[in-house]
Amino acid sequence: MKRASVMREQIYRKLMRELKGQLQPSLVSNAKISKWLHLFCMYLANYTEVKEMREIEEEIIEEYFKYLTANYKRLSLGLSDIKRSMQLLEDTLHIKIEAPLLDFSLSNSSLWGNLK
Repeated sequence: MKRASVMREQIYRKLMRELKGQLQPSLVSNAKISKWLHLFCMYLANYTEVKEMREIEEEIIEEYFKYLTANYKRLSLGLSDIKRSMQLLEDTLHIKIEAPLLDFSLSNSSLWGNLK
């Protein structure tokens, strides 16, 4: 395995431990929540410079949302999965996510424009 791959795997594992540590014990066993955390940590490890949970900022969450909406079919996600995963991140990271990212109504043209 290449050095970069090993480094990304280590970052992924560290972020998963940190995020799972922030969840309520009853939520950790939920398969959907584990999938959402897995996707988020893989995104962080592969597409950002984040190495620790404390480095996650609102802008990264916004970019992650764009990533999900652009790749939802490939990732086998539905709109409810995206919405719930964003709410999970908001609760877990104690970051206030902007209202448009959590607005899944038909009037949210920026969301629907991203879903092709």
